[in-house]
Amino acid sequence: MTDAQPGASAAELHAGIAHLADRAALGDLAERYLASLDEGTFDDEWARSFFTEDVELVFPVGSHHGRAGAAAFTGEIMERWDGTHHHGSPALVELDGDRASVAWSLIASHLHFDSPRPPAASHYFQLGGRFDTSVRRTPAGWRFTRMRLRITWSTGRASAAVTSVDEGTLAAGALLGGRGEGQSGSHEDTHLEGNGMISAEKQREVIERIYSEGLNDGDLTAADRYLTPDFRNNGSHDDSMSGPEAFKHTIKIQRGAFSDIKYEILDFMSDGDKAAIRWVMYGRHTGPFIGIPATGLQIEHHGMIFFRFEGEKVAERWGIVDNFSLQRFLMSGGKPVGPLTPGGPGGGKPSA
Repeated sequence: MTDAQPGASAAELHAGIAHLADRAALGDLAERYLASLDEGTFDDEWARSFFTEDVELVFPVGSHHGRAGAAAFTGEIMERWDGTHHHGSPALVELDGDRASVAWSLIASHLHFDSPRPPAASHYFQLGGRFDTSVRRTPAGWRFTRMRLRITWSTGRASAAVTSVDEGTLAAGALLGGRGEGQSGSHEDTHLEGNGMISAEKQREVIERIYSEGLNDGDLTAADRYLTPDFRNNGSHDDSMSGPEAFKHTIKIQRGAFSDIKYEILDFMSDGDKAAIRWVMYGRHTGPFIGIPATGLQIEHHGMIFFRFEGEKVAERWGIVDNFSLQRFLMSGGKPVGPLTPGGPGGGKPSA
């Protein structure tokens, strides 16, 4: 606890107390979430106590979008084991008004069904990793809006139901018995280099936050958090603009033209200080877009974007977006574009 500075006003003291209360609440949220995994009760009430409606869960064994179905998604993962024990480190909290980043390390032990007590090494699976989460203040309290688990090591035999791993953080085969029963897996990060270059994992996290907080939520300050002061937005609505204001301009245009916007990143690649993604955007055309008045049509739009990083911020962006197909779809009143249907790539129901 910090001592009050002489002459501190009542407002400053109140702000300090509120800050400490928020940090305590965010740490408690992380602790309660880990404890709930071992308790094993996953229902709608459980989901409402931890997640926002638009939560994104990214785990080594699969991903899920939205609070609806989050309980079933979690239950399907946890039911693979006879019992679990999750132990987390104190949470690292970074507060920014009504948003926060909360991260913690964990060691998780998983017992196979019919394991003896205490289990031998061949009867349990153990991993170490890190949770990185984004949290938002809601009327009901702090809730996770994004959660990503990265595995850095594992030992023991994984469940037969575990069929995929996060290859960006775990060497191929570590979860699937590739090193032999009871042997340790390994973490092999080939993307970390000198000169302040960040990992591919961190690049993806920054990009996902740009889309989630900036375009999905309409938070203009995301541009200030994740872009360099001289950011270049090549191939966008106005190449003459630079800096965070260029991306703020893009956010305003997108959200002025489409409501219920939802961007999803389908693919991600990284090479040194550059990264590329393929995304899909869903929304409803409720405002003017490239000269076309609102149609009310539900649209689906695809694009590929390239980024160049300087440290932990994006310094440059290039976009390849098929606005022509979207334009034809809107102008036709929702008719299929060529051989494509409204649900197909390049035309159809949802833009960036």
